[in-house]
Amino acid sequence: MNRIFSTNSEDRWPEFPPRSYARLDHHEPDDLTAAHEAVFSLDAIDARWFGSPLSARMDLSKPNDTRHQMRDFWAQMFKGGLTPVNDPFDEMPIYNIEVTATRGDRFWNLLISIQEEDWLDVELAQAGTFPVDVYGSLLAAPVTAHLLSLQRMTGDVATALSNAFDVDAWPDAAEWEVDNILSGIGTIDMLAMYDVGQGSAIGLLDSSETVQLFFDLGAGAYGNRKTRPNPLRFCWRGSPSIILSHWDADHWAGENSDHGARARKWLAPRQYNLGPRHHAFAHRILRAGGTLNIWSGAPGTTRSVSNGSGQTLSIKRCSGTSRNGSGIACYLDDVNWQASWLLTGDAGYSEIGSGPSYTLTALTVPHHGADMTHKGASPAMSAPHARLFYSFGPDNKHGRTSISHPTAAAVTAHDGAGWRHGSWSLTAPAQVVAGGDVLATASHSHGTLSAVHLESAVAGWTMAPAVPLSTVPCASACGTKHGCTSSVIQA
Repeated sequence: MNRIFSTNSEDRWPEFPPRSYARLDHHEPDDLTAAHEAVFSLDAIDARWFGSPLSARMDLSKPNDTRHQMRDFWAQMFKGGLTPVNDPFDEMPIYNIEVTATRGDRFWNLLISIQEEDWLDVELAQAGTFPVDVYGSLLAAPVTAHLLSLQRMTGDVATALSNAFDVDAWPDAAEWEVDNILSGIGTIDMLAMYDVGQGSAIGLLDSSETVQLFFDLGAGAYGNRKTRPNPLRFCWRGSPSIILSHWDADHWAGENSDHGARARKWLAPRQYNLGPRHHAFAHRILRAGGTLNIWSGAPGTTRSVSNGSGQTLSIKRCSGTSRNGSGIACYLDDVNWQASWLLTGDAGYSEIGSGPSYTLTALTVPHHGADMTHKGASPAMSAPHARLFYSFGPDNKHGRTSISHPTAAAVTAHDGAGWRHGSWSLTAPAQVVAGGDVLATASHSHGTLSAVHLESAVAGWTMAPAVPLSTVPCASACGTKHGCTSSVIQA
């Protein structure tokens, strides 16, 4: 197992790499146009590892050889069976480097110009004038280092790195494989948003409160690791599959604390320019005997399956160009209730486009309530009863910035579309339990009040289900040795 996934915070990759090769994983805020501060998360590998015996498949001086070697490796991994020889992923030293910058800083102009396809040469030191936070695992505390140099890479080494981490080496899922995952559910009666901290995990439940399908399986990680409930395990008694909206870690990191998750059927979008941590995660699923179905639907493509009870489950490939905006959105239509649910992942509304057939009675706010107003307006609330879900961690933070989710911009935009936010302040949201149409997984500290987890929440088609759900948390009957941990108490 790669240490980046360790649940023991002491069993992380040590300290920080003096020199690393990295790709931009994400930045916050989403829109940098007028930003005065931002955090840039870099998905990095210790450069000293290349040239070791375990990196034999990734010869940075031979880009074409690297391409052929890794295509052969992934062909064997997706075929299943024995692990290929010269498996690089367990001992690949992967780090998350969070660079917080403000407009006018020495690295600002370079940072805001970085594209997801770029490779960066990063030099760090113990002392310096530009501190950064380095994480050796999802759940480890940061190590402070200082950024000395950050350069965009070109030439054979950059090409070899791109060939080493090339999702074109992963086979496409056949249409019937995608449809099998969508059709493997019965009638859905409830939508549950789980309290996972600063991340997202949603379950589609039947009338017996059994999860039939997960949409994301995220949790707090890195700088937001403390927002993650401990323990955190999901319900597997219905043998559900998992759809990933996109490849950001806070949408799959719940897997690392739940041994029941790995060897499942996963459906994920083909997104290019993924870095080392994403390839290591794909390797982790396949190594455990799981199935990874890669959907290569073009932007705007929809796959829909009807379950025979008047419900149609659809996934849609979003039209954005970033990782957040080019993933999968999911919606469920019920002809009997004349109602729809929309699950957005981190995509903006304009990147999702049209989809649901009926009035929305459940909507998940994009990107945990980040400011996504530049990516389209919220759908209007027009139902007699509906629920607006915010999934975020208590007192979440993003690097060393002042940014926290949900943002005033997101809350104000949704309130303006008719979604009632009850007791929340539009300018300083999430400091109390909202009420109104809102269900949120946390509340932030305020004055003498501490930040708290509000536990998981559930919605029905046209009315609130009775809570708490009576069959969860459950013990070993959950489908795994230790059972699940989620208390669903909000409706």
